[in-house]
Amino acid sequence: MADGLNLDPAELRRRALDHQRMSEQTREWSKPPSAWLDAFQHNYGTIAEPVRAALNNYYDARERAGNHLADQHAQTSAALHSAADDLEGVDLQGGSTVSGSGGQVPDGPTHAGPGGPGDPVPAGGPTTGDPVDAGHTDTRLVNATTGAAPTLSTPMLPDFGSMGGHGGDGGSGGALPGGDGFTATGALHGTPNPDDALLGLPGAGGDLSSAGQHNGQRSDDQPPMLVPPMLSPFARAVAAAKDSATETAVVNGGPDDDLILARTLLGAVLAAVDSPAVGLAWAVSVMRGPSGVRVFLTSTEGRGWLPAGLFLPQEVSTPWQWDELLGGDAGAAWEGITDPARILAEFGAALGPRDDTRITALVSSAPIDAGLKVSLPDASVEGMVGPAYDLDLRVSTPDTLDRLGLTGTAQALESVAAVQEPAIRLGCLTLAADAHAAVGRTVPTPAEALSARNLRERILTTLQAGQSVPRQLWDDLRDADDLLSAAMLSRRVDVGRVELGGLRLDDNADVLRAMVFERRCTELVLLLSGETDQQTLRDAVYAHQQIAAHPQFVPPVARPAATAPAAGPVVTAGPPSVAVAPPVDAPPVVAPLSN
Repeated sequence: MADGLNLDPAELRRRALDHQRMSEQTREWSKPPSAWLDAFQHNYGTIAEPVRAALNNYYDARERAGNHLADQHAQTSAALHSAADDLEGVDLQGGSTVSGSGGQVPDGPTHAGPGGPGDPVPAGGPTTGDPVDAGHTDTRLVNATTGAAPTLSTPMLPDFGSMGGHGGDGGSGGALPGGDGFTATGALHGTPNPDDALLGLPGAGGDLSSAGQHNGQRSDDQPPMLVPPMLSPFARAVAAAKDSATETAVVNGGPDDDLILARTLLGAVLAAVDSPAVGLAWAVSVMRGPSGVRVFLTSTEGRGWLPAGLFLPQEVSTPWQWDELLGGDAGAAWEGITDPARILAEFGAALGPRDDTRITALVSSAPIDAGLKVSLPDASVEGMVGPAYDLDLRVSTPDTLDRLGLTGTAQALESVAAVQEPAIRLGCLTLAADAHAAVGRTVPTPAEALSARNLRERILTTLQAGQSVPRQLWDDLRDADDLLSAAMLSRRVDVGRVELGGLRLDDNADVLRAMVFERRCTELVLLLSGETDQQTLRDAVYAHQQIAAHPQFVPPVARPAATAPAAGPVVTAGPPSVAVAPPVDAPPVVAPLSN
């Protein structure tokens, strides 16, 4: 197969077995406790009959829901098995075609080596390593500096984009708190290609049936897939919603297919975000144009913050990935407003004239302002969308990406993949300490965030000392973060009376932005409360970049070192002369709180 195509029948079958096991476990879990229910009246008497009836109804509903979810996992398993068979069939067919084309050929199918089709294959055939989870990049990378493969005895700690005094990309990285050799040089900055968000939907020159990639990042130069397309879970959910829709809320005659598409995605996101932050709202828009269909998702926190554990279809994009096209400050006025639908409407108004696209559907978990509906006469609009459990976005699949895979650059993804298992926790700790220190030096701490900042400082000090953190400290930090989230409600702005396209940067936006930065610092620290793995590191890099890559975040400028004059009188007493090192080279280790 082509070098850029990361599909392996063995990997597909492994995932199929995972889904099959999940189906069996879900079906077993959903079975009602029949013996206990049968003995309920005998144990509690007829006076408890209403309770028994309610329990029967509950367990019956749970069984139906569990069986429905189990059926979905079983269907996914069957589809993966079918795709694996199709892949092998295409390989065999291609081999027979080559064999019959004339001339001598090798006795077996020819595989592409690591560097391309012309590279030799190791003795014994191509080597298939450990499976790579969806949303992750392959960790079997070569050190870009030395060319040597990483080894467990010498953990690789790549560049992660320190905020400790760097003003931009390419700065000279220094040692960060938490260990020697962990450097940061702004490697994660950059803007993804806007064309990555293109969808292939029916009527737009393609379909939603791509099986996706396994390495958690998009690729713009992959050759066309020569295997039969496999319907993704997202596409199946959209198709099922279209089939079962008997009544659709069509506004101003807009196309309801796009409305169903947007509503399906938003409902699945709301179902996956089981414990949303206070006041957090979500919206999804669909835009159509000559280039195809695009789907956009945003939240009302920061620059469309996405929570950990959410795996989104590769076709989804966010408005904040298009800064390079729209201008670095274009989205600054969208931060901190209460209506997520307004964010997407403003983005659509800015993007539409540039590529001749228009919003055809807009849905939100919050109410949608009547004036906004009037401003979108060609769109199907729906507010107060609730969670829908037909599509599970908490499970990584070949066609989905985690939040770093969706928004991160290829360089960032490769840097994360290069970190080996022994160094993962150190990487997470370094990112947390760097963000905590940089935000504290750069942004005035709001009064509402002081408690969380002090708790983070105590926890980081304890972790850097190699000690365990008491459970109470973790609980206190979560409580402080919840309070900060609630305090942000009064800082958000209602822009219902402002015309579409007329938003301007609010003078008080800096305070709300500082609160968002503090919450991301807390998120980084809380990622250290449990076991850490590759996914934890990916989530940490995403949270770190929500601060470091923010256009309005300007880290402290490094000052030149202050040295003694070349000539001067000899000092025979007093403290020895020292050189003041620039803070960029070594951000200070978080110090313990004073008594």
